[in-house]
Amino acid sequence: MERHLLVTISEKQDKLFGVRSVGSLFEKKREMKITLFYLTARPPVRFEEDSDREERLKRSEATGRKALEQARNELLKNGFVDEQIVMKLRASKFTKVYEIINEGTEGKYDAVVLGRRGISRLEESITGSVTNTLFEKEWDFPLWICRNPDTARKNVLACVDGSEASHRMLSHVGFILRQSDHQHVTLLTIPKEGTAEEESADAVLEEGKSVLVDAGILSDRIRFRIVTETDVAKAIIKEASAGHYAVVATGRTGKPMGFVERVFVGSVSRALLQELAGACLWMA
Repeated sequence: MERHLLVTISEKQDKLFGVRSVGSLFEKKREMKITLFYLTARPPVRFEEDSDREERLKRSEATGRKALEQARNELLKNGFVDEQIVMKLRASKFTKVYEIINEGTEGKYDAVVLGRRGISRLEESITGSVTNTLFEKEWDFPLWICRNPDTARKNVLACVDGSEASHRMLSHVGFILRQSDHQHVTLLTIPKEGTAEEESADAVLEEGKSVLVDAGILSDRIRFRIVTETDVAKAIIKEASAGHYAVVATGRTGKPMGFVERVFVGSVSRALLQELAGACLWMA
């Protein structure tokens, strides 16, 4: 079955993180389709009659076409063929976040891939970013955030807690990687020490394995890992680094909790967004 990815492209043509991640992750590319998506900048409308407006639009479109062509060439170098690649240039009418959510939803893509430049947290807190803003919105497609990925890495670290969200994420991982025999999946669970979570950790992993097998991942490609750690984000980042994983996968919400714990789960996801390096973050 064909897997169709939407890869967003920016004018930062030396930062094709999403493209390079997709190119390096999959050895078997035959049943994949990639749509490269570039949004032109919206020129400021100060007056209805702006003699420079048309010229700015033309320059933005030229920049977009150049960026798309470079991204296409990068995919071709990584083993894709022309027939698998679609280039889409669109003028922004609304915010970039709205446009990405709309395209991701309307296009029914199997995942939306964002390449993310390594800017500081201070800059992001002042100016915001497409990734951070999108992170706060609702979307109904898997989102991959690739922040300076190490293309020499391989394999997936899938964070599970027995929730419906983590099972949905595992189904996505299985669907995407069922033909990637060279990639294995490690199921990681992080129970609180001395609690019922710790006692049920093995069951959580076995349940997760069943979901992966149902999604097409053979048992010999699945590993288990249990870590007891109060700082969940720190534990995930440490495991991802130690295991040289190409991908960290999480569900978009955790198991049912009270308000305070939901905020904590959100902080874990945000910490991964900010601090995960070398690996892409998949959220489904």
